[in-house]
Amino acid sequence: MVHLFALLASFVPAALWLWFFYSRDRYEREPRALIGKLFLWGLLAGPWAAGMNELLGSTVISAADSFGEAGALSTAVLLLLASMLLLGLNEETMKYLVTNNSIRSDPNFNEPLDGMVYLTTAALGFAAGENFIYIIGSYFGVLESATRAGAPGGTTAAIVGAFVITAPMRALLTTIGHVAWSGIVGYFLARRVLGGRPASVVTVGVLLAAVLHAAYDFPLILQRRLSDASGFVATVFSVYFLAAVVVWLVSVGLYVVLFRRSLRASPFRRDQLAAHAPPAPPTPAG
Repeated sequence: MVHLFALLASFVPAALWLWFFYSRDRYEREPRALIGKLFLWGLLAGPWAAGMNELLGSTVISAADSFGEAGALSTAVLLLLASMLLLGLNEETMKYLVTNNSIRSDPNFNEPLDGMVYLTTAALGFAAGENFIYIIGSYFGVLESATRAGAPGGTTAAIVGAFVITAPMRALLTTIGHVAWSGIVGYFLARRVLGGRPASVVTVGVLLAAVLHAAYDFPLILQRRLSDASGFVATVFSVYFLAAVVVWLVSVGLYVVLFRRSLRASPFRRDQLAAHAPPAPPTPAG
C-alpha cells in the first residue's frame, strides 16, 4: 500500500505539471503520442542516470567525507562541489540524449518552443521516477530509525516524513528544478535544429543546465554534512536551504524568459495573429 501511495505522490503531480506546460504551447501543440513517449523515455533514463551517479559520485563523495573527518574541510568542500558538478552533468546529459534520440528527425519539431516542450516532458518523467525513490526511501528510512531506537509512533513519523514533507517538497522544488534545467537545454537544442547553429550550442546549454543543477544540489549536500540542525523547520530556514532556493528561482526565471522568447518566435503565432486580425476598413470612394 505504501508503494501505491508513493506512486500516486510521484506521478500525479508530474502528470499535472505535464498538463500545465503542455497547455502553455498555444500555437501548435505536439502530438500526445510523442509527449507520452518522451515522458516514458525520461522515466527510463532515471535508473541509467542513477547507476552512473553511483559510479561517478560515490567515490568522490567518500573521498570528501574522508578529508572532512581528517579536518581538511576546504578539500572536502571542493570534492563535494566536483561531485555535484559530475552528477548534474550526468543527469542533464541523460535527459538530453533520450530526448534527442527520439525527436532529432521528427517533422513535428518545427517551432522554437518545441525543444523546451520536449525536454520539459522528459524531465517530468525523470523527476517522477526519482521522486518515487526518494519518497519510498524517506518512509522506510524513518521507519527503520524509529524501530531501531525503539521509539513509539514510527509508522506515523514515516508517513509524515514521506508524504507530508518529502513528497510535496519534491513535487515543487525538485520537479520544477528538473523542468527548468532541461528546458534550458531544450532552448539551445531548438537553436541547433531549427536555427542552424553549430552543435557546440547544445553543449553550452547542457553545461549551463549542469552548473545550475549542481549549484542547487551543492548547498543541500552541505546542509546534510556540515549542519548540526535537524528537523523540517530547521532545514527550511537554514542558510543552505535558502541558498538552494535562490538558485532554484534563478533557474525558473531563466526558463520563463526563454519559454516566452520561444513562444513569441513561433511561426504559427504570426499565422494565428494574422488570421484573427480585424479586416481593414474599406477605402472610401473617391
